[in-house]
Amino acid sequence: MGFNAQAFATALLEGQATDIKGRFAEAKYERQRQEELALRNLPLYKKRQAQKKTMLSLAGTLEKLGANRENIMYFAKDGPETLKAITKIISDKNQKLYDVTGEYLTEEQINNMMKTPQEFEEVASEYDSVAEFLERGYRLSEQNDKVEKPENAEIMSGNFLMGLMGYGAKDRVKERLETEKFIGDVSIAEMNRIAAMEDFADPTGGTFDPAVVDPASGPRVISTRVKDSIITTQDTLATKYQKDMSKMTEFLISKGIKSELTSALASAVSDPQMAQGEITPAIVNEFKERMKYEAFEEAARGYNLGRAEIKQVSPAFLNLYDKYGVERKTTDYINRDALVAALKAGLGPGKYTIMEGGEVTEVTVTQDEINMLMG
Repeated sequence: MGFNAQAFATALLEGQATDIKGRFAEAKYERQRQEELALRNLPLYKKRQAQKKTMLSLAGTLEKLGANRENIMYFAKDGPETLKAITKIISDKNQKLYDVTGEYLTEEQINNMMKTPQEFEEVASEYDSVAEFLERGYRLSEQNDKVEKPENAEIMSGNFLMGLMGYGAKDRVKERLETEKFIGDVSIAEMNRIAAMEDFADPTGGTFDPAVVDPASGPRVISTRVKDSIITTQDTLATKYQKDMSKMTEFLISKGIKSELTSALASAVSDPQMAQGEITPAIVNEFKERMKYEAFEEAARGYNLGRAEIKQVSPAFLNLYDKYGVERKTTDYINRDALVAALKAGLGPGKYTIMEGGEVTEVTVTQDEINMLMG
């Protein structure tokens, strides 16, 4: 039986036709599959875009409050929840402090609340903005979307004959998936790659430890309840102390004034016009102030208040603290004359501290010295 060239050609062409149809069908299926996948991934893509906008908004809030760019990036690297948490902590404390004192957190206080390793500053300097840093984290930029393009030059140029035969049809589909925009500047292929990644990836690759979100960080804010309690107690005690005869006597002795004038001081405290002689208006006013401060000390006992916290309770108390607080804590008597007056009034032997030459000095008093003083 001889070779049937026509039959062979017919079979060859039929086989090629089948192959061509198969190649085109495969390419068409791939495009449909990728388009359908992109449609399913579209909500996820929009969600990540919304997340990025939220993070940019949070970063903007922190910047307005005074946070440094590198501190914002350090907390942002851990994702939206961490950035949201630190923003809330700082914003809440900032408002609470303003409600109590009328002052906001300083930039220094805010940045101290965001503990960032010094080594991170070098990483942060590689980015022009927080937005660029977040873009890297969400992998939404071209810089992070490296893709292997089709390599066949004939396919890329769309060789007519090869195209007719279906060769490279799938690769041409891939190329179109890379170049045709699906939403905004994002192609179908980019959409599907982005969707396959995690929501947010640390741009530093996990080089640094997670940021510490500490609700107790920053300056302490005195609650309204504590503030009102201290003020009420202080007012009650101050009224009581300013009528206490023993405190008046102790005060006069510390000022080098005879204790016999205690009644005169009591009269002047009740009626300032009764101030006369050694019981001057200045002496009366100082006694009242000291009693107010002593009452404040007692009312605030146990709260461990520093200058910043005292100011939150009342600027008036801070003035009294600055005027009498250090002195009361460091010396027994304000000067040597006050100590001598106390000895004459009946103070016994012992070791006492006084302010002398701007420094705290310890003085030892013996009974013989007291006897000589009393003459």
